[in-house]
Amino acid sequence: MKQAVVIIHGMGEQIPMATLNSFVNSVWTTDTNLVERERPDPNTGGPRDSNAAWAKPDDRNNSTELRRIKTERDLNGNYTDFFEFYWAHMMQGTTWEHVSTWIQDLLLRNPLKRVPKRVFHAWALLWLISIIVVGFTLWGMWPKAEAPKPWLAWVSGLLGLAASAFVSTVLIKRFGDVARYVKALPPNVAKRHAIRQAGVDLLVRLIDSKDYDRIVVVAHSLGSIVAYDILSMAFDRYNGQIGTTNAQPERHKLEEMVRNALDVQELDIDAYQDQQTSAFAEAREQGSAWIVSDFVTIGAPLTHAEFLMAESPDDLRARQAARLLPTCPPTFEYDGTTKLHHFTYSTKPGRKADGPRTPHHAALFGYTRWTNLYSQEKGILTGDLISGPVSKVYGLGSESGVVSGVRDIAVLPQLDEKGKPAKGHRRSFFSHNNYWALDKGTETEPIKVPHHISELRRAVRLLG
Repeated sequence: MKQAVVIIHGMGEQIPMATLNSFVNSVWTTDTNLVERERPDPNTGGPRDSNAAWAKPDDRNNSTELRRIKTERDLNGNYTDFFEFYWAHMMQGTTWEHVSTWIQDLLLRNPLKRVPKRVFHAWALLWLISIIVVGFTLWGMWPKAEAPKPWLAWVSGLLGLAASAFVSTVLIKRFGDVARYVKALPPNVAKRHAIRQAGVDLLVRLIDSKDYDRIVVVAHSLGSIVAYDILSMAFDRYNGQIGTTNAQPERHKLEEMVRNALDVQELDIDAYQDQQTSAFAEAREQGSAWIVSDFVTIGAPLTHAEFLMAESPDDLRARQAARLLPTCPPTFEYDGTTKLHHFTYSTKPGRKADGPRTPHHAALFGYTRWTNLYSQEKGILTGDLISGPVSKVYGLGSESGVVSGVRDIAVLPQLDEKGKPAKGHRRSFFSHNNYWALDKGTETEPIKVPHHISELRRAVRLLG
């Protein structure tokens, strides 16, 4: 089998290949469970101290700055190609005007209705910072009867420099990406379209090349929103190829599982993802070209969708019900012939529940598994405020609640059943960029690998 892993970087002025190289080092090069240790190193012919990989030009990247990283054969005979979807260069030209419009929208919200509880303290801190900046600005502009004392002038000058650096390096160069991507304002539309289209084009080139049996999409930070949009748009190109002629017992079992879960308001994640795998394999056997088996998000702001991608929780659910934003499991619709709810449809007379049926355009998470790694935030300074669980946010909603097929995994630190750091684990300081850092986190017995690295490797599933 040959598989591809596409990594999508997050916000900021990223360097081409930097994210990809460090990611490959963590999930492939240093994983001693992927290749027989007795096999000679293919580069030296001697004993190995790592798994081999090579960077090769590949025109599917559509960039001379990027390379495909190709691996040697693993234990199961698989070969893996790693790609990076690089989009930072498309976000150049961000100005304070772009950022300030977004910040105003965040600040001027009803805190009781449009600010989620888990980010209220951050919203309040943003207000405090804004008040301090405005206060110092007005103080500096206010006419003085006499010259300020030298130490006060120095302090004011240093604060001014700090504020300028913060605006330039943090707000504009980092959060400016968020401001421009998540808001469909006229100045942002062309950027959003260019990024999404380039991502869809890469995915389509990989799928249509017929070189791969499976694709895994891994996305970090703002890249998770970009990836979510790309997958949603790409699936729409291939869903019509599924379920045109043959019976689909595995797809039928998946839908039946979700229907039962909606009745009891509980869905077994292990069973659901196993059945997704079976439905995916069934569709492939019947000629489906859709080969994205897994979506892995790390440090994902998708947890704040009601804050970033919609106007309120009700607006988010309305967009999901309208199939603008795909859910996991997919949104269901009623079939008057089968008298059941499905995420698939059929135009054939006398159609059966387990017969040929085609998934609707927003049903990608009927076939693609979703795993989300996040770091629990506490006091803003520890953990990752940007990330969080997404299962309830993107689960399938009904009148009685939400059932979800997304697997949320807490890392940095690992949490116990009470939501506290597990024994021997500790919180990390600003962990947003540490999800594939080998020198962070806490090792897990008996494998002596940091817990977050172990979970990331398990989510990517290079051995299938």
